[in-house]
Amino acid sequence: MDAPSPASARIRIRIHGLDHRLVDQSAGEIAAQAARTGARVNGPLPLPSRVEVARAAGQDEIRAHHRLVEVIGANAQTIQVMQRLNLPAGIDITIVQPDEPVVPDPAAAPAKRNRRHDNRVAAVQFLCAWESQRHADLVTALFDFLHGREQGREYFAFAEELIHGVIRDVTLIDEVVTKYATNWAFGRIARVDLAILRLAVFELMRRTDIPPIVSINEAVDIAKEFSTEESRRFVNGILDSYMSELGRDPRKAEGG
Repeated sequence: MDAPSPASARIRIRIHGLDHRLVDQSAGEIAAQAARTGARVNGPLPLPSRVEVARAAGQDEIRAHHRLVEVIGANAQTIQVMQRLNLPAGIDITIVQPDEPVVPDPAAAPAKRNRRHDNRVAAVQFLCAWESQRHADLVTALFDFLHGREQGREYFAFAEELIHGVIRDVTLIDEVVTKYATNWAFGRIARVDLAILRLAVFELMRRTDIPPIVSINEAVDIAKEFSTEESRRFVNGILDSYMSELGRDPRKAEGG
């Protein structure tokens, strides 16, 4: 891997591997080490996973998982730290150039998405990063996250609404997740899955203008795109149980 130029002010690092927990652990360590050098960090952000081995009889497919860490205001110490990274076996990193797509395989992404889906994906990505950067200023973190996006910040107004709502109600939301994550300790929930669950539980809890089935289907789709088959089932089970407790008509918005 070629090292970035010391003159670079912004470094984008893609972390990838087959074990999503090791990928998360490694991405978190890279982000933490970069932050200790005085640089700002945007991430780790989940990127779409990619099928490496197709599903066989009785077995789930094998996916490669990807995270992005963007280091802003990188200095000479940051570069040195990045060059000395000691990563677990099976974890690789790639320095992504500013004009290079970060999605590992453009063909793996849906050819057509709607704005609400894009906003939910953005919210999940930000919430993943926020989990390890809670101390950061939220205004600055959102600016760094949305800055330079092709669609412009206005496009992601719904994502910002969701992000602020989840962060405001995160304690209540986590109580719901803990209640329905049967036989699964809260601390063991994968970071991507937790972000997806937090977002969907918030929608079910507070956004009664959205039919529950829409929130659940979107969450399941994002889990399928960014996580694992097991995660998709896990997310769906928790959200179905919570929707049943709420007693809402799954296909109707409030007043619909």
